[in-house]
Amino acid sequence: MMKFMVRQKLDPDGNVTEDHLQPLARLVADSIQDEPTGSVRWLGGCGTIDTKQFYMLFEAPDHEALQQVVSKLPGLQSIERVMLATKDTLARGLLLGLAKDYEERTSR
Repeated sequence: MMKFMVRQKLDPDGNVTEDHLQPLARLVADSIQDEPTGSVRWLGGCGTIDTKQFYMLFEAPDHEALQQVVSKLPGLQSIERVMLATKDTLARGLLLGLAKDYEERTSR
């Protein structure tokens, strides 16, 4: 599954609850169940209330599948494929790198 960042910017007179929170809740409700349905998963997001700009992280099989799900969001700005780095993925990468260095150093 690929990771995507979806950017939404509401008009200055946009209503955060009606134009962001409620439509997003409808989009992601199925993906946060104990047994998610559909191929698109909401992973989280952040935004600013003052500028009414929001960034949402999704996991989807491809750009087209995600586009179908988020296309009705008011103020949709972009959908971009991204790399996700978390403490878990960084720790795994660090451990793999240390293990490789150790193997190379001790095999000489």
